[in-house]
This record gives sequence, structure tokens and C-alpha cells, in this order.
Amino acid sequence: MEGRTAEGAGTFFGMATIARKNIEMLIPLIFLASMLLLVIRFPPGVIDVFVIGSLVSAVLIAVLTMYVRQPLDFSIFPTVILLTAVYRLFLNVATTRAILTDADAGHVIDTFAGYIIGGNYVVGMAVFLVIVIINFVVITFGAQRIGEVAARFTLDALPGKQIAIDADLNAGIIDEAQARTRRKRLEDEADYFGAMDGASRFVQRDALAGIIIIFVNIIMGLIVGMAQMGMDWDTALQTFSRLTIGDGLVASLPAIFISTSTGIMVTKAATEETVGESVISQVFAQAKALWIAAGFILIFSLVPGMPKLVLWPVAVILTYIGWRVSQGDKIREDVEEAEREEAAPPESPEDRRRQELEDLLAIDQLELEIGYGLIPLVDSEQQGDLLERVNNIRRQIATEMGFIVPPMRIRDNIQLGQGEYVLKIKGTEIARGELQIDRYLAMNPSDPDAEFGGDKTVEPAFGLQAYWISPNDRARAEAAGFTVVDASTVLATHLTEIIRRHAADLIDRQAAQSLLDNLKERLPALIEDLVPAKLSVAQIHKVLQLLLRERVSIRNFAVICETLGDYGAEVRDPEILTEFVRQVLSRQISAQNASPDGTMLVSTLDPSIEEKIASSLQQTPSGTIPVLDQNYTRKLVENVGKQIEKMIQAGSPPLFLVSPRVRPYFRKIIERSYTGVSVLSFSEVSRDVQLKTVGFVEAPDAS
Repeated sequence: MEGRTAEGAGTFFGMATIARKNIEMLIPLIFLASMLLLVIRFPPGVIDVFVIGSLVSAVLIAVLTMYVRQPLDFSIFPTVILLTAVYRLFLNVATTRAILTDADAGHVIDTFAGYIIGGNYVVGMAVFLVIVIINFVVITFGAQRIGEVAARFTLDALPGKQIAIDADLNAGIIDEAQARTRRKRLEDEADYFGAMDGASRFVQRDALAGIIIIFVNIIMGLIVGMAQMGMDWDTALQTFSRLTIGDGLVASLPAIFISTSTGIMVTKAATEETVGESVISQVFAQAKALWIAAGFILIFSLVPGMPKLVLWPVAVILTYIGWRVSQGDKIREDVEEAEREEAAPPESPEDRRRQELEDLLAIDQLELEIGYGLIPLVDSEQQGDLLERVNNIRRQIATEMGFIVPPMRIRDNIQLGQGEYVLKIKGTEIARGELQIDRYLAMNPSDPDAEFGGDKTVEPAFGLQAYWISPNDRARAEAAGFTVVDASTVLATHLTEIIRRHAADLIDRQAAQSLLDNLKERLPALIEDLVPAKLSVAQIHKVLQLLLRERVSIRNFAVICETLGDYGAEVRDPEILTEFVRQVLSRQISAQNASPDGTMLVSTLDPSIEEKIASSLQQTPSGTIPVLDQNYTRKLVENVGKQIEKMIQAGSPPLFLVSPRVRPYFRKIIERSYTGVSVLSFSEVSRDVQLKTVGFVEAPDAS
């Protein structure tokens, strides 16, 4: 006996396991079974089962939507709307066939009709029409409109949300995995609200179909009853009106549930609570509002004829709820105040105002503002790759210059032109440009004066003459020797060049401290000997800025710190320390300025110029500066400019070689007039580099 029991239990659990594994087959089977309603004539008892199934499923869905916290928690809802709408339409076909064929559509429909009609067909028909009108004119129309607006605003907000995610990623607030998760959620939300926009139209058309079916059943019922069943006018009207009202009710009630559920789902984007939680926590959250409502009800009850026995209890209940809410608010405020006092010292109103003002003073180190027309460049959904390029630029600068570029904040600015962009460093505009994202930029570096059809412009990074051309002209421009790039590449190149030029402004003292901390983990003895025993972080930071200002990479930071440690005890002037560091980095500096064959083309100064500069040096609080006669300085700068032009015409980059004692001061004299000109000392040229002098700067006339 026990063996048979165990065997039966095993069989039962085995069948349960099989059913659980194949539960997904239930929905397709139900859908196929409902399609049989179109072709098979079912008896009234079976129709009752289908009608009850429609009601139960609608109630279940309506209740479920009230417990959904976020729309994506019920992401299959648009499909559910479609399936339930089709199911009800199939059921309408079956009930219409039963009504017109047998004048009998089952007990459920007959019971609904009996309760609504109550012996008066006119009143019953009026009540039924009111229910249908409410569903079609109010609920389904409102749900459809909300679905349209939600879909449109979700899609419109998508680029901005994408930019926010990428900005958080660039700022290091989130990692790549979190960014992918948030992007996937945005895509799912867009797909969901787009599907809801279409699904809400099924609900509206379902209600419209129900109204049409009512008239079909009544008109055709009268014809069938009088012409085929031999009924008189009054009997046929009563019989088929009763059945039509019952059929319409069992179809309208599920439709109302589904329509209401649709409205709930498309309005849940603003809260992550369930409907019940939101109603309780928000509608009954303000004690004053409840007390005012209670007072209004009391005054309203004084109107003659008003049901005071109904209104007074309502006013008392609202007053009591308001009192409980106020007590809860007081307890919550006391707890929060205690927690604040325990966590932090009391803050005065003046401290709060100061904190607000300090927040307004926060400035992004690196910021890119773009016009509305350039948003596709940063929107990955539109194949925009600028954010990826910015990440690549940061990696490239870290490799080349040896420090991490601060995260770049990218934001749109409606005050800019459609294709304009502005690059700011520490809140100050450094550069701006204008792009045409649907065109290519063609330029010829080897022949800047070369002509080509298109909109003439200036390449923003290096100031070359260029042309905006259509994609169809790209092959022709490349065949003519032009370099052709897209708008994203133009902007990325401009950003890279600006960051290189202003690297000294982008490395702050905190970044210098981070470099020291990272090096201390690998070489603790080196940093402990240097900071703060010999030099401060501020002095080291100044040396790094001076190196970066002349585009000398600080990637070999260990060698820089070793050099500063060697001379830091005797020398504290950052400019002199920088010269010592440059001499130690001579191989790196020489490789940066020499041609691939190891030759370095240089111009030199007339010896009298160096003597003049060396004898004019004066020590000031801001450092050592050359104090030359203004007229002499002007003529010297002019002579330097002439030599720069000769070097450029000869095809060599401007490079001056001077004695170590005047190198930094000669650069100070010319840097305001000529940017991007390299000035090296003889001590910075490695032995394996072959020098070739191509000219020299003449001394200004004594006059």
C-alpha cells in the first residue's frame, strides 16, 4: 500500500514538474482556443466560461497594474492589451452568433441584463449607453492621449538622458557596466512607451467596435426575431434588447478595466511606488488640506436639505486623519532633527546661505557647449561617437603628456547657433567653432592656397584654409590631394589641440598631489625625501606647469622628482628647477624636436642679444624677468618673426637654440607674439642629435 502511495505521489510530482516546465504553452493554447470562437458554434454553457475568463483576466490585470512600481516591471503590458482586445472581439463574434441564432447567450449575459434592466428596458438601455459612452469618450480617449504624449516626451528626452549617462561615465561617477545598464533601461523605456502608444489605440478601437456591435445585435435581432422566429415587434425588441445589453455589459466591463489599467501604466513614470502607496502617501500627506476639506464639508452641510448624517461623519473622519498625519509629521521631524544633530553640528541660516553660494561658485575644469544641431554627435542612438572620441583623447593625452585630463562636461546651449560649439576651461571660453554635421571638411596642408568647390571656411585647430563639401564630392577631393574628414573628427582634433596648448591650465594642485601619491606607492623613499623636506607640492606643481606650457611631457615623473630632489635643497625657484629638469630630459626633448633621421634644424641668436638679455635680468616677487628697453624688445620680436617666416618657408618648424642661462627669459619675450615656437638650450640637446643651423636672429639696431 505504501509503495503504491509513493508511486502515485511520484507520478503526481512528475506531472507537476512537466507542467511547470511547459507553462509557457498555456497562453498560445488559450489564444488558439479563443480563435475557435470565430468558427465553432458553442453552447451557452461554454460561452459562460469564456465570458467569465474575460472578466477575471481584466480584473486581474487592473489590480496588478496598481501594484506595479515602475512601468518596466510590467513591460509585457502592451502585448497583454493586444491579446485581451482580440479575445474580447472573438468573444463578441461568438455571443452575437448565439444571440441571433438561439436568442440565448448564456446565464452570465442574461444575469447582467436582468440586473441592469430591472424590468424597465428604457432605463436599462440608458444606463448601458452611459457606461459605453464613459468608456469610449473618457477613459479610452484619455488613455490614448496620455500614451501619445508619454511616447513623444520619452523619445524627445532620450538624447538628453544619453548625454547625462555619458557625462556621469566621463566624470567617473558610474562605470562602463552601469552605463550600459542605464542605456539599456532607456532603450526599454522608449520601446515600452512607443508600444503603449500603439496599444492604447487597440483599446479605443475595441470600445468603438463594442458600440457598433450593439446596433448590429439590436437591428439584426429584430429582423431575425420577426422574420425567422415569428416574434411580434414588442417581444423581439424586449428579447434582443435584453441580450444585447447583457452582451455589451460583459464586453464593456473588461474593456473599462483594461482602459483604466492602460491609463495607470502610462502615468506611472513620475513615481516608483504602487498606486495604493502613492494615493495614501500623497493624497493624505497634508494635514492642513484635510482640515480645510473637513471645514468645507461642515459648512456645506448647513445648506437646507443636505444629508447631515452623511456629511458630518465624513468631516469628523477627515479631521481625525489630519490630526494623525500632523502627529506623524511631528514625530518624523523630531527624529530627523535628532539624527541631524547627532550627525553634524547645528547649521545656522547664514551657513546654509553660504553653502548655496559656494555651490554656485563651482566651475567645471573642462566644458564643451554645443548647439542643438550637434546633439547627434554625442547621441549613440544616432551613431554619434564624440563621447568615445573624448575618452580616446583623454587616453591619448595621458600617454603623451603624462597626466590625466579632467572629465569633460558636455551640455547643449540653446543660445549657440545650430552648428556652433564653445570650449571652456575653468569657466572661461578658450575656443569656438562651427560645424556642418551633414558635410565633410576638405583641406590641403601641403598647399594651403589650393582651391576647391564648397563653402570656404577655416579649419579650427590649425587655422588652415578648408572647404565644407558634400559627401558626393569626397572622392574627388581626396583625388585632388585634399584631406577629407567628418565633423566629429574636426571637433575631436580641435579639442585635442586645445588641450595640448592649455595642458598647464588643466593640471591643478590636486592632480599634482595625485601624481605624487601614485608614485609614492611605487617609490616611497623618493617622495618621502622630496616632499615636504625639500619642496612643497605647490613648487612641484609650478614646475609641472612650466614643463607642460612648452609641451614637455611629464610622463617620466619619477625622473622629474629625482631631479627636483637633487637640486631642491639649494634651489627653490621653480623656473631654475624647471631648467634642471629639462636638461635631465634632454633625450626626450631632443627626440620630440628632431626629424626622424636625427637631424635638428635650428636658428640661433646673435651673441649680443644673449648678453643683453642676461644683463637685464631682475628678480621680482613673481620670478626672474628680463627688463629690456621697449624699443629694443619690439625690434627683437620683429627680427625673430622674420626668422620664423624663413624657417616655415624652408619647411622646418620654428626652433631656436640658445644658451641655458637665457633660454627661459628669451621664451618669455617671444611667447606672447609667437605661440608654438620651441626654444631649446644647448644643454637640452642629446649627443646623438645632429644640429644644423639654418639661420640666426640679428641684433636690433642701436637706434
